Amino acid sequence: MKAIFSDHPRLAATFGVYYVSLLAVGVAKGQAQAIFYAVFIGTAAIIVAWLYGRVRLSGLVLWGLAAWGLGHMIGGLVEVRGDVVYELSLGAGELRFDKLVHFVGFGFGTLAAFEMLRARVAPAAPARSVAIAAWFIGVGLGGVNETIEFLITRLPLESNVGGFSNTGWDLVANALGAAAASVAVIPLDARRRRRGEGTPTAEAP
Repeated sequence: MKAIFSDHPRLAATFGVYYVSLLAVGVAKGQAQAIFYAVFIGTAAIIVAWLYGRVRLSGLVLWGLAAWGLGHMIGGLVEVRGDVVYELSLGAGELRFDKLVHFVGFGFGTLAAFEMLRARVAPAAPARSVAIAAWFIGVGLGGVNETIEFLITRLPLESNVGGFSNTGWDLVANALGAAAASVAVIPLDARRRRRGEGTPTAEAP
């Protein structure tokens, strides 16, 4: 886990600053959901650091995942005119900041899955095949996220997760973000290979 700190000190520092700062905001306002974000984002960061020790994920993926964490915490802990940012509308109906974060977050999760598959499972397979497999992983990660959100709603504590309709639209955003990443990664992978950059390397366990 130390590898990510030595290889990407600015990334680690950026994450540490926003993680602590936004949790402080939530605690200062007495927001019960602050504990959820502390555990969820903190655990996600530990998992990413652990995975990086085994597969050297690209800077694009790492910064993208860090941006997802930032958007997630801002969305749930920062309020604008009495409502959390997650409730801000970006257009008609269910198009809210919440859905943008889901789209981006599971898009980068899918890119991470692609790089791990390339390094560990299929270094020479066609990019399209690996991208399809990564899409399924991205959608699966989205399902895990929605399962956690559902379980949170069963707890006798205040949360801003939303109801059944919100879960359904979250799943749509997750799947679309994963699909967009799967399509985008194919030419990206080809460009890396032409430049001789290879794929993310797998470290010995």
